[in-house]
Amino acid sequence: MKVSVSYWFNKGLSLSESNMHEKALYCFDKALLLDENEPVIWFKKGIALFHVKRTEDAISSFEKTLELNPENAAAFNNMGVALSVLNRFDEAKECFKKALELKPGKPEVCVNQNISNEMNNKRNL
Repeated sequence: MKVSVSYWFNKGLSLSESNMHEKALYCFDKALLLDENEPVIWFKKGIALFHVKRTEDAISSFEKTLELNPENAAAFNNMGVALSVLNRFDEAKECFKKALELKPGKPEVCVNQNISNEMNNKRNL
């Protein structure tokens, strides 16, 4: 019996929701071996990578998400957060701007953008 993409993806989601992000990454990688062109898998992998503090890898995963689905506001938002953690505020600002162009007024984007701006302002003091 062949295990499907959805099996590995759903198992990864379940593990992520249980804060078992390392194990979730294993499942997302298995799903991507079966379908490397599914943007939602790349996106969820990016979230898991961010949770295990693999920020650069998370950014790469969000970039792959956007390569496959350039209209994914959540990927721009999460990439902006990851870039802010790395003090790459100019790039983060562009991500938040793009997210808001796609989903104007989205509260979580506005909150993350404000946090990023505050982080940048504190850094510049």
